[in-house]
Amino acid sequence: MIQLNTTSLSASQDPSSSLMPTPQSQTGDGFQTALSAALSATLQQFGINPASVNLSITPAGATSTPAAVTPFSAAAKAPPVASTTPTETSTAPAPQESFDDAYWAAQPSAVQALRNIDDYDRRSELASKLAGEGYNIDVPIMVYGWDPAKITAARESYGYTWVPSALQNPVAEAPGISLGGTTPYNPNNPPAGSIAV
Repeated sequence: MIQLNTTSLSASQDPSSSLMPTPQSQTGDGFQTALSAALSATLQQFGINPASVNLSITPAGATSTPAAVTPFSAAAKAPPVASTTPTETSTAPAPQESFDDAYWAAQPSAVQALRNIDDYDRRSELASKLAGEGYNIDVPIMVYGWDPAKITAARESYGYTWVPSALQNPVAEAPGISLGGTTPYNPNNPPAGSIAV
């Protein structure tokens, strides 16, 4: 564990509180000595006087030095907010997992096979074959393996109501943008074979 507490740069510091151990205080722990020296050099590179920093280095799990309390460490130690009482247990999947499972369950069985193929080349090959057979393939999710819940949420946040499937032309202009010269995105008129968001 590394604890770093800075003090005012204008405060006078006792030279004995420097990060660099004195020869008398070295106990043969080469790692701590090397780490202290490296941190001191780094602080100096950023214009910070190492004497204005109190550094404590202890092995993880050691109790000799109390850990610094910061908003981050306090939040990390806070109990998670639960939707159930401590005596109840829930076996329901997380909302994201439920969405992902529902997304894949809604696909034809031939397309569902893509979910379990870890090899990208094999997955791409099967997706291409299925698209050629007329199946609607959602490339980011079904080929790249991106998360259905996150991709759907991102699409919705950008105003997409549909996206092109694998063999369709990409969207020329994002929803709400009209540059001229191309067909603007029409959220109310998805092309046949596109993927509903």
